[in-house]
Amino acid sequence: MRKKIMSVVSNIRTKSSILSSGALCAAGLMALSACSFTGTSDIENPLVRKGSWFSFINADDIRTACSAGDAEGRIRIVYNADYYKETRSYDLIPRNGAEQFEMVSRIFGPLDVSEVNVEVTAPLGAFGGTESRENLSRGQYLALTDALQADGFGYQSRDGLRLHSDDYYWVAIGCSSQSITLAAWASTKDDLRALTFPNVLENLSGLEKTLPQPPAFGAPKQPDPFFSKNDKKAESRHFYRTVRGNQLK
Repeated sequence: MRKKIMSVVSNIRTKSSILSSGALCAAGLMALSACSFTGTSDIENPLVRKGSWFSFINADDIRTACSAGDAEGRIRIVYNADYYKETRSYDLIPRNGAEQFEMVSRIFGPLDVSEVNVEVTAPLGAFGGTESRENLSRGQYLALTDALQADGFGYQSRDGLRLHSDDYYWVAIGCSSQSITLAAWASTKDDLRALTFPNVLENLSGLEKTLPQPPAFGAPKQPDPFFSKNDKKAESRHFYRTVRGNQLK
């Protein structure tokens, strides 16, 4: 793991409609992993996102390109701030021979589900999206990767860690030398407020809304005031992913 993330930085330092397919997956309320996210998928479309979220958060599109040698230096970071309240994603894409980078930042938040044909209580239901795009210098990119490494990216051993949709967690996935590195930080295991890379990320991003504050480490989880603890649909609403090696399953 250490060699992989170090090679990401080393290589960078030394190098001077989806609507229709998404609707089919979502409208049918099939398995959440039924649709694969690709580079041309519109993740801001709530129907596409509903059907391909597991693929997106696992960076399946980056994995495919990485194995082909076409994603050197690509990074995707996802912040789950209690999924049904707010989720964010950040994609870093090398440009011009890794001398510049594009960062695509997105916020996914609740949307009036009457606008689309899905249930509010269904997992990965309808959410709108806010997007911002920035051009980063190599120095800015390296500042972020340095912060990620300081927080454990490339050094972790998190096999078996469960990431629950109603908790707070970060996931970072990067490609280097045709290999994938995955790191995860969860409020159930980590002090998310002590992480350094979120501040770097927020300063680089053009999103105006501030990052949702994670709960204090060790604080008891508060019940969601919107849903009753006896809600019989809770199991269908909430979901989780499990870290298995460098995959989320």
